[in-house]
Amino acid sequence: MALESLNLPAAARRRLTLDALNTLAQGDLAERLRLEAAARILCTARRAAELVASGELAGRVELPEAARNWDASVMTAREFAEAMTPAQIDALLADAPRWAAGVLDVDAGHRQAA
Repeated sequence: MALESLNLPAAARRRLTLDALNTLAQGDLAERLRLEAAARILCTARRAAELVASGELAGRVELPEAARNWDASVMTAREFAEAMTPAQIDALLADAPRWAAGVLDVDAGHRQAA
């Protein structure tokens, strides 16, 4: 993954750098990234299920347990991830590659396109 380079004024670059240093100094960057990853998995699982339901993706999608329990009309994926226990997040993150490969195996044509 490449980082984007922006032509920002010196004051803006300084502010962004100080903000990033502050995040690193607090020691919670890894947890924030875990929550972001969990939220992305939840959203992807939901969208995959919607594609199957609409007929745009062949087969059947078995949602990960966490995604089955998430009600998008009540809270965002990030809020749901924040409410999950560390063990639930670990399980979701660990299961995501197997789950995604299973969805793609259902429709080999989509796997080739990916």
